[in-house]
Amino acid sequence: MIAEAVSEEAPVAPLFAAMAAEIHGTAAQIGQASASGRLDPPLLMGLDEVTQICPVPLPSWLSDSGGKGIQVIALVHGEAQLAGRWEEHGRQVVLDTSSVKVFLPGITDTTTLQAASTLCGQASWKIRGQEHATRHDVATPDMIRQLPAGFALVIRGGCAPVIARLPRAWRNRAYRRARRLPAQPPREVPPAARWSEPVIPRHVPGGLTSGNFLWN
Repeated sequence: MIAEAVSEEAPVAPLFAAMAAEIHGTAAQIGQASASGRLDPPLLMGLDEVTQICPVPLPSWLSDSGGKGIQVIALVHGEAQLAGRWEEHGRQVVLDTSSVKVFLPGITDTTTLQAASTLCGQASWKIRGQEHATRHDVATPDMIRQLPAGFALVIRGGCAPVIARLPRAWRNRAYRRARRLPAQPPREVPPAARWSEPVIPRHVPGGLTSGNFLWN
């Protein structure tokens, strides 16, 4: 589902939120009815501009989607958007329940930059000639803001922070191969198959874990 946020409240936002909520609810029911109690392979829900175009109940989704086999990747521009949509309590719930946080270069929100720097922690450094080691921030706010293009700061759970190179989808071999194939006409679905059990998308190899949060 693709749309443009032409204003603070996108006209299609209620429709998109309703469709996404229906997909999420159906996937949760199918997963709970299975032998493992969760979807396998999991369902990936990529929510771009989640505060504007698709304002789903993100705080509650992130709290229990992982146990249902539903991966959530949400993208916002900063903490202010979260607080504006779900208030301060909802903003904190989203941050607390997102197991992976990805910070892209160019962030200008000082609160977000300081929070990312604090999460990275400090390290002990000993300079030659000194008798004792001193502690310094692993990543200062200005370092995070000035990350090279194509790189991002990734913080996952209790792991150490890393600087990761972000792959481009249009450089993927499968994507290039699909671009070279001729367009196929839409396939007619038999009436008997239109109301069959929903098809769960296949798991994306190397995808992030459940309850992810992506900053832009």
